[in-house]
Amino acid sequence: MAYNKKNYNKRAQFIIDVYKNAKHSDVPDTKIVRTIFPKFNIFISYRQWMNIKGMPIPKENQAQLSLFSA
Repeated sequence: MAYNKKNYNKRAQFIIDVYKNAKHSDVPDTKIVRTIFPKFNIFISYRQWMNIKGMPIPKENQAQLSLFSA
């Protein structure tokens, strides 16, 4: 999918955001993977989705970013 870990994390975060917008209590994950994701050009299998859903997404550290703003 992506060779750079930062790009992979950005892509995973985008996929999770799409999932959170589409997820309701009566909508199963399989339906989201099959119908909602392709509308956003996300073509992944259910197994890939479960790997992305289970991985911890690192947050950008604002303290590190502020070092370069001075």
